[in-house]
Amino acid sequence: MMRRFRVPAAALCVCLGIAADSRGQGTAFELQPNLGWLNTDRPLRFSDELKGHVVLLDFWTYCCINCHNIIADLEYLERKHADQPVVIIGVHSAKFAQESVRANIRNAMFRYGLEHAVVVDDQQAIWKRYGIQSWPSLLLIGSDGRIIGVTAGEGNRAVLDREIEKALAKGREDGTLAQKRFEVRLDAAVPSATGLAFPGKIHGADGRLFIADSTNDRVIMTTWPDEQGRCQLVQVFGGERGYADGPAASAMFDDPQGMVLDPDANILYIADTRNHSIRAIDLATNTVSTLVGTGEQGRDRNGGGFGTAQAINAPWALALSTDRRALYVAMAGPHQLWIVDLESRKAEAIAGGRGENIVDGRAERALLAQPSGLALASDGSRLYFADSEVSAVRFLNLKALTVGTLIGTGLFDFGDVDGAYPRARLQHPLGVTVLPGDRGDRVLVADTYNSKIKIVNPRTRGVQHWLGRARGSAGNDSLVLNEPGGLHLATSPDGQLVLFIADTNNHRVVMVDPGDKSWKELMIAGLEPSRSPRVDSAAIDADAALSIKGPARLRLDPTLPVGAKLNREAPVFIAVSDADTGEPILQSTLDADAVPVIVELNPDQLAGREALRVELSFGYCFQDESVCLPAELAWRLRLSPEGADEVTLKADVR
Repeated sequence: MMRRFRVPAAALCVCLGIAADSRGQGTAFELQPNLGWLNTDRPLRFSDELKGHVVLLDFWTYCCINCHNIIADLEYLERKHADQPVVIIGVHSAKFAQESVRANIRNAMFRYGLEHAVVVDDQQAIWKRYGIQSWPSLLLIGSDGRIIGVTAGEGNRAVLDREIEKALAKGREDGTLAQKRFEVRLDAAVPSATGLAFPGKIHGADGRLFIADSTNDRVIMTTWPDEQGRCQLVQVFGGERGYADGPAASAMFDDPQGMVLDPDANILYIADTRNHSIRAIDLATNTVSTLVGTGEQGRDRNGGGFGTAQAINAPWALALSTDRRALYVAMAGPHQLWIVDLESRKAEAIAGGRGENIVDGRAERALLAQPSGLALASDGSRLYFADSEVSAVRFLNLKALTVGTLIGTGLFDFGDVDGAYPRARLQHPLGVTVLPGDRGDRVLVADTYNSKIKIVNPRTRGVQHWLGRARGSAGNDSLVLNEPGGLHLATSPDGQLVLFIADTNNHRVVMVDPGDKSWKELMIAGLEPSRSPRVDSAAIDADAALSIKGPARLRLDPTLPVGAKLNREAPVFIAVSDADTGEPILQSTLDADAVPVIVELNPDQLAGREALRVELSFGYCFQDESVCLPAELAWRLRLSPEGADEVTLKADVR
């Protein structure tokens, strides 16, 4: 019968469990019913491919920080047993409504670099049949197809490793172990036109823009964008996953998120989330160092240590105190807020007790739930934070040291409802920024899982839609977002307010005029992706010429392989640049379900140029869309006063 591995109490999951029946014992159940598979070219069955394999089922949901934190353990186990019949399968059993959509799970899979198959567990059917009670839970099945045991939470690498070794030994002994592991074909990500991969946060200050290019494991610094959204790459810090200080080119990060600039010291601070550290970049020397953290996950909920002697747990967002002597930290892992003294480097908790929930009151007794975004009030009296797992916007009163709530009521209270507290609903917000006004501050919120920007009035505790809409949803809003993770309202060098949005799943940054809400997609000249290398960047010479007089239209019409179709779960990226200088002209992220796609250019974009480089990248698939295949095409197109007003660009995808 199924047993629970003996694990230390500290390893138990801090996510709220869901009651389930306990029929999960004896022979393993097939992984169905479900909404299909990801990261595999076929369904996996215990009666077929999985026969003779030791199988570890990871029950997860992509919002949960505890599920993020065990990815390193899964990667370790996959590497160690790479040449043995050991298979890890992710069973995605969603908490939030947004997490039930296949395309969103696929994005999460790419974002966190999962290299194993994932089954979409519709309505938690598999979860219930196996009697799972919390995220994450890991259930081990022997090579004879019988359930060995289950454990929950973080910190169980050694336990799992030991049990897998025992299961392999038993399989060899009783003759049930397969000779070798079967292979599957993994999904491939579509290269973005921006060069970014799931940017998490953004920060603009002192005439510079900083982007946490999270899945590329790097921080990007650019010039301030012009009115068209064009900017120039200045410096890249990192680009390879790891943990290393030093010069920009050799430094390493792991999923960097929140950032804040101290302009006096010319230092950029970064929440290096999966390295469980706060890093610092000296922008005078372009050198990276570690301010706080050991590079390993800590379990300390009090702190009080100094610098690299103090272990911390999944920092996600940062804010600088008004006197610039301290950093406030949204510590997602232990569901707390911390403070770091920048002179002594002492780091300690200032809000959040021992639990995950939404409870106001004295800071040390209040309960938080995965804080993931920070913004200081314009008068410095409050620290607003996006408390993601309770779908809330909350604040810490920095004088009284008390926690209050503006929007949000509970761990499973979420939705997309405008209005006043307590009726109003958000869905897993990850970012906040303060919009000052004559009648006091308002708080702009990245309502991440609703793919919208909302505005909250702290005086009335009311929330309203402000900008953006979700992919495929109804509405006239031209800005289509996909799980935006970061917001920052900054002042341009000429004194204008600009809102920057890290549109995470669209792999882009959007700049918005908060006055009229007009927006542009950021175009970074000189930025290349560090992962998902371009499939085919060789330009095809187009037969026709495009009129330089404009307005002009391009029809991008690739021919897909027989039996293939555009993968509707992947975005379509278009980039147009000057073929000779490389200057960006147009960049667009589309929600398209068929080709051809249309590009429109105006005379100002074409004036003074001789040729264009037009790039198109997308995903396509066969049959049931289990595996996404990337494609990228590029054309060189001549410009001429006698050219056509409309040109069709064709190419075969191979």
